[in-house]
Amino acid sequence: MIVLLTLFTTLNVLFYLLLTWSWHSIKSSVSSDANHAFSIIIPVRNEVINIRHLLACLDKQDYPKSLYEVIVVDDFSEDGTLDHVEQFTRECKTKIKCISLADPLKKGKKHALTAGIKAARFDLILTTDADCTLGNQWLQSFNNAFDDSMNVVAGPVSIEGAGLFARLQQVEFAGLIGFGAVTIHHENPSMCSGANLGFRKRAFEDVGGYENNLFTPSGDDEFLLYNIMRAFPQSARFLKQEKAIVHTKAHLNLTSFLNQRIRWTSKWKHNKNWKVRLGAVLFFFDYLLFYGAVAGALAGFIPPYFLVGVLTTRFLAMWAFAGSVNYFLGGKPSGWPLFIFQIIYPLHVLFMGMNSIFGTYTWKGRRYG
Repeated sequence: MIVLLTLFTTLNVLFYLLLTWSWHSIKSSVSSDANHAFSIIIPVRNEVINIRHLLACLDKQDYPKSLYEVIVVDDFSEDGTLDHVEQFTRECKTKIKCISLADPLKKGKKHALTAGIKAARFDLILTTDADCTLGNQWLQSFNNAFDDSMNVVAGPVSIEGAGLFARLQQVEFAGLIGFGAVTIHHENPSMCSGANLGFRKRAFEDVGGYENNLFTPSGDDEFLLYNIMRAFPQSARFLKQEKAIVHTKAHLNLTSFLNQRIRWTSKWKHNKNWKVRLGAVLFFFDYLLFYGAVAGALAGFIPPYFLVGVLTTRFLAMWAFAGSVNYFLGGKPSGWPLFIFQIIYPLHVLFMGMNSIFGTYTWKGRRYG
């Protein structure tokens, strides 16, 4: 047990140090002399509380109104979301188009995105979610990132909220965003967020859109990223710009948080990138070993000082990486949340891993299994 724990701890530390070095090596300055035209796709389902705020953010963009359109695609909302959208279109200067899915057999986020992309006037597509907040330089940041060589640009997303539960979500998501950024940088994509993503319509069509995973509830972002990067190498970047950050609220309760995370992890078994799947298995085993070591220390098989050393070493390595990303995203100090996170996260990973295979979850009023 001690030999295995030492081996995996060494690999864990080296892994986070490599991530930290790679994160700092990503260039943060990109610029363009051209003004590109964008179609912004927003899939919505029962977003009456959030949609007006997002549309107001888009209406305030410091970017020529003639060079962008907003397409809201309604996924069978039951709360009057589209009524609020149509009312807002009469109050703003931005061109907003409303589309409703019509076929009950073709529902969900990927069908909504596909419908929006088909209706888009422009080649450059941006996607975000209804519960997001954008700064007025968001569009300009993506404009700077897209040159003729780029087919996909992944943007940063930050979690906001007060209290320990929100802070834990903040540091967890910072780690995920940073990991996704590094893997894109190294041409080995793992993840990105559809809440802040840009790609070319023609690249989307060339790889078949979502046709090979259309009925998988999650993965609209990273599966597309993987397919485009595989078809068009050296044509993707992570947009490491503070003005490009999209902010979204932390979950207020454990149930909604778990439903979202199970939805996310359920796509692992469909991921075609064998490195990502192998990494998920190794992480699962690493955290299983971690709890085995805790049990061994309590039973007297492992010296307590050895376990404390392992915990401290792992924490410092994780802090070097996740703390750096969290600072870039504008998050609050991450020391204590990361320390607590390190203790409970292995249980979280084990629980998510099992539920992604055998569990069910509810999302947007729909149940999946």
